[in-house]
Amino acid sequence: MPESFVQHDIRESFYSRLDDFVARHAGDAKSFALLIVNINQFRRFNTYQGYRLADELLAAFAAYLANVARPQDYIARIGNADYAMLLPDIHNEGHASLAAIKLIENLKEPLVVSQSPYRITANVGIALYPQHAEDGEDLFKCAELALNDSRNSLQSYSVFTDRQQPVEVYDWNIENDLQKAIEKDQFDLHFQPQIDLGSGRLFGAEALIRWKNGERGFIRPDVFIPLAESSGQIVEITQWTLNSALWFLQSWPRELAGMKVAVNISTKMLSEADFADMVVNAVGIYGVDYSQLTLEITESALVEDVSTSFRILGELRSLGLNISIDDFGTGYSSMSYFKGIPATELKIDQSFIRHVLDNQMDQHIVQTIIQMASGFDLTVVAEGIEDQETFDKLNQMGCDIAQGYHIARPMPRDDFLHWVEQYRATHGASVEKIETANNSPPDTAG
Repeated sequence: MPESFVQHDIRESFYSRLDDFVARHAGDAKSFALLIVNINQFRRFNTYQGYRLADELLAAFAAYLANVARPQDYIARIGNADYAMLLPDIHNEGHASLAAIKLIENLKEPLVVSQSPYRITANVGIALYPQHAEDGEDLFKCAELALNDSRNSLQSYSVFTDRQQPVEVYDWNIENDLQKAIEKDQFDLHFQPQIDLGSGRLFGAEALIRWKNGERGFIRPDVFIPLAESSGQIVEITQWTLNSALWFLQSWPRELAGMKVAVNISTKMLSEADFADMVVNAVGIYGVDYSQLTLEITESALVEDVSTSFRILGELRSLGLNISIDDFGTGYSSMSYFKGIPATELKIDQSFIRHVLDNQMDQHIVQTIIQMASGFDLTVVAEGIEDQETFDKLNQMGCDIAQGYHIARPMPRDDFLHWVEQYRATHGASVEKIETANNSPPDTAG
């Protein structure tokens, strides 16, 4: 049996083969390359075409890899839509890049699945032994980091460089960990209050997802959200977040009636054909008013495909739902699209708020955004407020809503309710005791 025959290895088996390659090439003048190949949008294909066609697509892709590989190459399926290729006798990075280019270029021909052609694309991460790592585990991490760089940079392949090394490195099994997190209810929502700068009343809260993994502890959203986006799991995570936020909203005491809850929406969700239906169905299930839900979309996501974004968000806005443009000021910010923006709120990026007291340029930008938003009848939220002086300055400048550590850090639901009770009491509001429920939100991942 040739080495290029695709082996459906489990993780340990592939690591064993990788270690064999390292031992075999120790001291050799020649290098070998590890390529990790990911099929783009495989989860979506699985969802819309069904498991049977998805399995056939995997079989066709495996056959394709075996066909483009040399007899001495080794190929293994290592994840839902991930394959690893070990290429011996590789002279340098250019040689490995040529192999990746050949793989990608030949994919321009559609794969035939059940007698129908399907065009697919892939990303490739490349790492070389011993240039990038001298043991199998580290080499695999380097290849995975290169794969992530390929996805994030919108390049079809990427060779590992030191700049790709993050503060924390997670192994390739993170995708499986994410799926377990969805199934085992490892996610939680924390809430950060937003208050009206002028009156001091509670305006709403931003719902922020948190993940406590059983083995790794807390994993930051800026680590797992990009991975969820690239794997397609962001759809399930967004559905969970929406349902959980709405469940919490309808379960809160009557003193908080009318308060808004903001949920962050990934860039990738605006390309989902059924995203608007997902939101409408979720609101309908929990019976809350559309005006109580705010979707936060980053400005860069909005302008990535203006016509599609405006159409989807316009549909939701027409129902009474609030749309917030997050990180405003860091993106395109062109008046050509701004005049038709389907939004109710602008959220000024905290990079401007942080230096609004001591940087005249940032102060001018913030003031311009506030004045522009006022002309279009948009609410302005400032996030990242960390001291009273900044709070007072923004109030003086005419900003509407404040959010940041100076007010409160994000906190679990029950802690948030307790904070609300204390805040209202401190500010002279007579409120009834806010009871904290012991029950948990329903399983909403599916």
